[in-house]
Amino acid sequence: MAKQVVWTQCIEKENFLRLKWFTKNEERLNEIANAPLVRTVPQELKDDMRAGRISRFQNVDRKNVKKQDEQMPFGHIDPRIHNVMQPVDPKTLKLLYAGTQRDGRKNYWNARVKIIPENRYYFPETSSFEYGWKMWNASRTMAKSRHGRREVIREFYRRAGVGRDPDWHKEPAKLSPTICGSI
Repeated sequence: MAKQVVWTQCIEKENFLRLKWFTKNEERLNEIANAPLVRTVPQELKDDMRAGRISRFQNVDRKNVKKQDEQMPFGHIDPRIHNVMQPVDPKTLKLLYAGTQRDGRKNYWNARVKIIPENRYYFPETSSFEYGWKMWNASRTMAKSRHGRREVIREFYRRAGVGRDPDWHKEPAKLSPTICGSI
């Protein structure tokens, strides 16, 4: 409660000081606000600018645009260039329209998520795809593990654990009077 009283007093004091300054400088502020504009652009300069803009617009080097029928047809280009994902299997697509709208979507996405990214996309779409892209080819040649544990990507694992911080690492500075005073 005491903090609220102090805060209220600070706000009232600030408002009083602002009002005092305004009443002291009111005449000067009115003079500044009602003074005529000192900087005006002469009419000759405005006319010259207008004429220059019009002449630049009229003298632009225009190029002929090909008409729609002269342009290359879209069917000529391989659609795989424009699509990121490979076409959906017709059996999977039928799941989308089977049953109710909610069940159809759910079944479609459940079937779609089971397909590995290499079979859904033409190339790695995101950087996270690059880590496992075409990994299945390499996993076929790997020797089987006796207990089912095998590291596929060796760089991700450390044999000795995480390790200690390097010698040059320091704790971040905390706010203190000595740090702020030295700046």
